[in-house]
Amino acid sequence: MQPEPEIWTAPDGTRVTIRPISAADFGLEREFVDKLSSTSAYQRRMSTRRLTTEEVKRFTDIDYERDMALIATVVANGRERQIGVARYAKDKDGSDEAEFAIVLADDWQRRGLGSKLLSSLLAVARRQGLRRVVGIALSTNSGMLALARRMGFRLAPDPSYATITLLSLDLSI
Repeated sequence: MQPEPEIWTAPDGTRVTIRPISAADFGLEREFVDKLSSTSAYQRRMSTRRLTTEEVKRFTDIDYERDMALIATVVANGRERQIGVARYAKDKDGSDEAEFAIVLADDWQRRGLGSKLLSSLLAVARRQGLRRVVGIALSTNSGMLALARRMGFRLAPDPSYATITLLSLDLSI
């Protein structure tokens, strides 16, 4: 079941729509990921490569029984612009755990959107019966690590990679 779109008002008064992504959003998602700065793209994907058309299609045409992706959009110059996305994907083994990720347009970082978007995603995860979400972040990604701490995630160094921090949140608490 897909959540209803919601309107969030940013501290500067900008109205932001938060809604589930759909296959019709391919163009929005393509433009969004292509316009991320090299730093933001690297912090999210841990790679400098550009996403393929198939990857963008997979990110927009999702199975809502297993996955969820919420996008944040604004209307700019008379057209919709994607400014962020938060998503989770359930483990294939049918467990009640999912891996999450979030990325914001550079001009929307440190403006409260990350907290709002991640809160909305976690609310959907709880309603879907997930008990835990996990993720990874570069240990140098101070913005993501601060957001995770604010949201109550447990942070731990990855024992295999010094440059990775493991994030986990128990949703049943």
